[in-house]
Amino acid sequence: MIVVRQLKKRFKKREAVKEVGFEVKKGEIFGLIGPDGAGKSTVMKIVAGVMSFEDGTVQVLGRDFRKEKETEQAKAKIAFMPQGLGLNLYPTLSVEENIDFFAVLHDLPKDEAKGRKELLLKVTNLTPFRKREAQKLSGGMTQKLGVCCSLIHKPELLILDEPTTGIDPISRRELWRLIVDFVSKEGMAALISTSYMDEAERFSSLALMIDGEFVAQGAPGELKRLCGSVYEIDKDVKEVLPEIKKKFRHVRLKGNTLRFLAAREIEKTFLPVAIERVEPNLEDVFLALKKEEEIEVKAPFTLKGTVREHAVTVERLTKQFDSFVAVSDVSFQINSGEIFGLLGPNGAGKTTLIKMLCGLLIPTSGQFSVAGKRNPQEVKEIIGYMSQRFSLYKDLTILENLELYGNIYKVPAPVLRERISWALETTGLEKAKNEKTDTLPLGLKQRLALMCSVLHNPALIFLDEPTSGVDPIQRKVFWDIIHVLAGEVGVTVLVSTHYMDEAEYCDRLCLMDQGEAIAIGGPSKLKEDAKEKIGHIYQIALDHPFAALDILEKKGLYASFYENGIRMYSLQPISLDDVEELFSPHGLKVFEIKEVFPSIEDVFVHLVTSR
Repeated sequence: MIVVRQLKKRFKKREAVKEVGFEVKKGEIFGLIGPDGAGKSTVMKIVAGVMSFEDGTVQVLGRDFRKEKETEQAKAKIAFMPQGLGLNLYPTLSVEENIDFFAVLHDLPKDEAKGRKELLLKVTNLTPFRKREAQKLSGGMTQKLGVCCSLIHKPELLILDEPTTGIDPISRRELWRLIVDFVSKEGMAALISTSYMDEAERFSSLALMIDGEFVAQGAPGELKRLCGSVYEIDKDVKEVLPEIKKKFRHVRLKGNTLRFLAAREIEKTFLPVAIERVEPNLEDVFLALKKEEEIEVKAPFTLKGTVREHAVTVERLTKQFDSFVAVSDVSFQINSGEIFGLLGPNGAGKTTLIKMLCGLLIPTSGQFSVAGKRNPQEVKEIIGYMSQRFSLYKDLTILENLELYGNIYKVPAPVLRERISWALETTGLEKAKNEKTDTLPLGLKQRLALMCSVLHNPALIFLDEPTSGVDPIQRKVFWDIIHVLAGEVGVTVLVSTHYMDEAEYCDRLCLMDQGEAIAIGGPSKLKEDAKEKIGHIYQIALDHPFAALDILEKKGLYASFYENGIRMYSLQPISLDDVEELFSPHGLKVFEIKEVFPSIEDVFVHLVTSR
């Protein structure tokens, strides 16, 4: 279906794609992972026939893309969905009108288009919303509609650029089920990129792309053998952290668990704590193969003044826009020096809530205080704020942005020079300080934006989706900085995210859905509470996970797609024999079953589906 050999693409002097090659066969899903700016979207656009290339061979559906006529012939059988929520949709058209438009665009006969549309609406659960405008859909529904429009003409090749970024876990699972179902039943091939490493486990094969090159390629299991040994420590973590950082690479602190990579197997008795060797995941592979010098993050300053025990108090806060309730009756407190996470999908109300706390939006009802202050102007003077969309001036250099923010906050010149020096060292941007901000990859932009928000030594910082679309390495560095600010300096941090795994970095969480706070507590407590209600959770590795889901659903059992297998939920204990008895009559082979503790994603899905 796809054959690419020694593909090259340049933008002026920059070589965006450097001699990459891969093949995708019928019924396969090939994945692309890699940091921002690696060249993934460029490769996908070339394979979709919407971007030219300088050198190499690209054959898609038997057509030679070096020939314009053959490229146009192949494009009729390709579906391409670009990165970004709803970018292939018309916002003022309804769900049904968007699908109808794409059917007309592909010149489908009316009867065939009608039957196909009804099928797609049914399998995506969009039938009740067929008259709703696309711009009024949730993130998950928007992406499902985008896939419907892509599939209306029965394409032979499906190309999706980060289709699940920013949408909730339930919609992510539904979208993946839809994609895999159509690929297997209709015999198409798929090329998909993702920033979620758990999703990358589902690819038939994948490539890790860095700086325009494929640095690793193969099945997920093959790539995991490339990262050496992976270990975890879950006792006395803060005491052993300095020693671990001295000796090992890519040390990550997630809640009460320390995870790190070693080039070879280590002696587990060199520290007075239990060290457990664990199975590597694709995030470990990403970190191991991305050759980037690790940055030592140092505390930049000490807090001026003190903040009372409750740095933030929110009481029944509500914000309504006309008839739409964006935030509904939310209450919580944030302790001084705490990392407090707002976790939820796009449209959950996280940004609206943060803007109210920053004094940028006036609440419809309820009240709040930040460091004991309620006046919006006073609040703005004592906080640092990094917005979701705008934090840097693109036409200014890195240094000019830092100087501008320091001067806005009236930081004395000698102090500002010291803090700018710290900021450049921490971001690794000292050599590039005179370059325009617009030239930076997304991860470095976000690091720089964080530096700008703390130059004035705020006691509290509010960070709105700071790691959205950022690769695992940049996310790790970002969270290292946050941990130093909170743990060593004592800054109170309110951070919003839609990455469920980032919940483990927070001291406490507020899980949000449709404007409401559906749960508040520490990650461990939330998982323990969910386990009491869910019962036993089993992770099952088998050869056809989606077929297994269909079997379980028909029997009235609850399960979900997870990584490259399934998770089965049961109030009663189950064994390998029980599972094989369920699946062997259907010809499915079970490789492994193990009981696992709930993840934050499990918690979120359970809370939302049981409301």
